[in-house]
Amino acid sequence: MSSRISLNREEVDRMILIGMEADRYQTQVVPDLQQRVFDLTRALKDLVGAVGVEGKNVGMAGQVADAFARAQKVIEAGLLPTPEGKP
Repeated sequence: MSSRISLNREEVDRMILIGMEADRYQTQVVPDLQQRVFDLTRALKDLVGAVGVEGKNVGMAGQVADAFARAQKVIEAGLLPTPEGKP
């Protein structure tokens, strides 16, 4: 006994598009988001560390400036959410 499911062309096209979107998320979107999270985390850790060091040693202004510059790049790249919740 054979069971057949009848699909029209539009349903097949929709299934193909859904599969393509899932593949794109796995291969492009997810790794991009992981990289953005890594960049943001590193910039913020550096900034926090530099501010802590700066408070103890006035001669560390260069480290603070470097960490601030990295954090600023992250902000400019749109990695932080806006008050509306969108990057």
